[in-house]
Amino acid sequence: MPCSLLKVIFVLVAVFASLVIAEKPLEEKSTKNFTGYLERYVDRTLTEEARMSFGVDLTTWGNHIDYNMGFSGDLKITNGLYLEALLLNLHVLSDETDSCSRISGFGSIVNSVFGTAGILVGIYTGSETLSKFTYGLAALQNPTLEYYVWRRYVPVSVGVGYNTDWFVFSPKRNFYFRAHGDLNVNVFCVRISGSYAYSFLDSYDLKKGDRKFYLKVIVGPI
Repeated sequence: MPCSLLKVIFVLVAVFASLVIAEKPLEEKSTKNFTGYLERYVDRTLTEEARMSFGVDLTTWGNHIDYNMGFSGDLKITNGLYLEALLLNLHVLSDETDSCSRISGFGSIVNSVFGTAGILVGIYTGSETLSKFTYGLAALQNPTLEYYVWRRYVPVSVGVGYNTDWFVFSPKRNFYFRAHGDLNVNVFCVRISGSYAYSFLDSYDLKKGDRKFYLKVIVGPI
C-alpha cells in the first residue's frame, strides 16, 4: 500500500476518533440540558399560585356524545394541591328524541357576567372582591380538586370533582350533574387523563347512574 494512502487513512481514523470522543460530552450536555428543562418546567408548574389550561372532555357511548370544551383556572391551595374551576366552556350533549344535540354554555354566561363586572369594578375601585367571587362561583359550578402524587419529570396527579350545567335554552331545560375521578399524566404542557364518571341526573341521552370511562386531553398549565 503506498505511503501516501496510509497517511490519508491515518488522518481519517484520527478525525473519526476525535469526533466520537467529542460527541459523548455533547450528548451528556444535551441530556443534562433536557432534564434540566424538565425539572424547571415541573417546578414552575407545581409552585405557581395560579394557572390556566385549555381542555377537551369527551365521552362517547353508542351513537351518543357528551362533549365539554373550555378554559380552566387553577388556584394553589398548598404544595402539590390545586383547586380547578371551569371558567369558560361549550358543552354538547346528545338527545336521541329528536336526533340532535343540545348545546349549553350556561357556566360561561354566568362567569362572563360576573367576570366582566369584576374587571370593571377592579378598574374603578381597585377592589378584587368580584373577581374572587367569580372564581368561587365557577369553582362551585364545576370544581376539581387535584393532588400530585409524583412530581419529577413526568408528573402524575389524581383528581376528584363534579360538573354541573343547565341547558336553559333547550327543550325540557334539563339539569346536568356528573361526578368524576381522574388519573392524570402530564407530559410538558399536555395532560392526558383517564377518568371515571357517574351521572346523578337524567340529562337527555345521559341517564342517571350511567358509569363511563373516558379520556381528556388538556393543554396546560400555561
